[in-house]
Amino acid sequence: MEVQVSEDVPKEYLAEVEQILSHEDFLSLRQYVQHQWTNRYMHSVNVSYLSWHIAKKLKCDEKAAARAGLLHDFCMYCFREETPTGEHQAFYHPKAAVENSARIFRISQREQDAIRTHMFPLGPIPKNKEAWIITLADKICAAMEFCHVGIALSRKNRLVILPAAA
Repeated sequence: MEVQVSEDVPKEYLAEVEQILSHEDFLSLRQYVQHQWTNRYMHSVNVSYLSWHIAKKLKCDEKAAARAGLLHDFCMYCFREETPTGEHQAFYHPKAAVENSARIFRISQREQDAIRTHMFPLGPIPKNKEAWIITLADKICAAMEFCHVGIALSRKNRLVILPAAA
């Protein structure tokens, strides 16, 4: 699979996330429905892109915000099904996302904290600025997606996944 990104997407953003965007395990998130009409892959990309922009404006660590935004829901199972531990989805999936992200990608403590706390106020309180940014961006993207409004990179085919060449 090849990820094709519009030329209007900043190269600085892509430099922070391209390794994750095209990773086979991360691409598998496309099979999971998120917020009724989008998939978890696109939701995560949207949260990442919005987080990167906000972090840049606020002079925060935009790399951590972009990567944590991308990985905040990095769980390869359907959120509508019962979790392996029986915990509510809002409490279980951030921990699972941190575990998966740390195992497959090298993520910083700041990124781990942002992923782990992105469900606030249902989960732990965010500990750093980037964690607050991910929390906010996730809520904005979820609301827009729930209302069937394209946001960030889901608008105008700014990100397209092409099948692998035969």
